[in-house]
Amino acid sequence: MFFRLVVTALSALSLAASLHAADTEKASYTATVSGVTCSACKAHVEVALKKLPGVDGVTFEKGDKEETVKANFKSSSSTLAKDDVVTALGKDAETYTVVALDKSK
Repeated sequence: MFFRLVVTALSALSLAASLHAADTEKASYTATVSGVTCSACKAHVEVALKKLPGVDGVTFEKGDKEETVKANFKSSSSTLAKDDVVTALGKDAETYTVVALDKSK
């Protein structure tokens, strides 16, 4: 009984450590998106970005040009491309234009 309890505790610690390591290994991205004019637009873009692998949070900042935002997020994929974001936007890609996708170092 004691042995099983110890094994269970060690398994839980191992799982927690691997989840923490996976989070720290996420790649950081910034998607520059035009056509974003209001909070509802941001919500559409955020929902789309959360369809990408391992994305669970998105923050926005004003872009360099009018009606442009920079959407910052982390993904478990280190190989995302601009086309991946366009695909995630789906029909909303007709409304919003992905100007660029930059990966942080």
